Amino acid sequence: MFQHVKYGMRLILLFICFSTQATTMPDNQVAAIIDNQIITNQEVIEPIKSQLYEAERKLYELKLNQVKSMLLERLIKRNSLSKGMTPDAFLKKHVVKDPKVTQQEIETFIKQNKIPAEKINNELKDKVRNYILQEKESRQIAVWFAQQSLVHGVVINLKKPNRPRVSIPIDNAPTLGNQNAKVTIVEYSDFQCPYCAKAEDTIKELQKNYGDQIKIVYKQYPLGFHKDAFKAAEASLCAHEQSNEFFWKLHGYMLANPRKLSTASLKNKSPDFGINKSQFSQCLDSGKYTERVNQEIAEGNRLGVQATPMFFVNGIVVRGAQPYQVFAKIIDEELKE
Repeated sequence: MFQHVKYGMRLILLFICFSTQATTMPDNQVAAIIDNQIITNQEVIEPIKSQLYEAERKLYELKLNQVKSMLLERLIKRNSLSKGMTPDAFLKKHVVKDPKVTQQEIETFIKQNKIPAEKINNELKDKVRNYILQEKESRQIAVWFAQQSLVHGVVINLKKPNRPRVSIPIDNAPTLGNQNAKVTIVEYSDFQCPYCAKAEDTIKELQKNYGDQIKIVYKQYPLGFHKDAFKAAEASLCAHEQSNEFFWKLHGYMLANPRKLSTASLKNKSPDFGINKSQFSQCLDSGKYTERVNQEIAEGNRLGVQATPMFFVNGIVVRGAQPYQVFAKIIDEELKE
């Protein structure tokens, strides 16, 4: 029995120790404690802000769609023309005005979505036609819903989650575009990453369409399983110390030639871009920028970078080689603000 008392006292003392440590800050700020050291909720949240936002956004959209569906059904029931009709029958008869889809609309959709010619056939065109048709019907229902919501005083109180933003230092980083642009796109990238090379087409299209309104900033994030990527990252910074223009020339070459990134190959190729080969070679051999590359990898890790490419549009995360429309939507919103 005495042993049980001693064991119980140890548990109490342990509890008091944890409790004393936890009282140094509010409970809602403490995520965990180890060896009397606190891991704060902020430390937990910071690297996964974007994933948390995506989860919250999906949850919000599920709730919003459910609320709208319930409201739509009740608005239909309140309409005098709906007596004895199902909601679908009412919508088909009184709301959806038999939209048509033209051949021109189908061709425009195929062109905008860059569907390869070898995949274009009658079956695909039928799918595109049905998709456009459904979109038109949905817009007609949305217009009717908005009009009836005004009539019946509809209010939706669901709170949309705020999109997280991060602050990224860009001093001395290679940049492209207007230095005073309203929108800054920071890219964490790897010169041997095929998806990074694929994303270049999107970046060029954004530059073409937005011009001086955007600025591109490059950050190093070579992946460990790409054997030449780390030294290629150093090489790009050795080129950058001579000229920002030289960086972007070498950047384009390396992304387009991921199998030609050995140190010897890059040294021999450097004069083709106007780079002083002797200075470039000395810089590369010295490991002058090894620590900086490691710092940018660590910086990326803190921001939640786990794969490449990863972009931050005015601090808003975009993961992977996303389509042009994903970037354009965020850029347009930022320019309006």
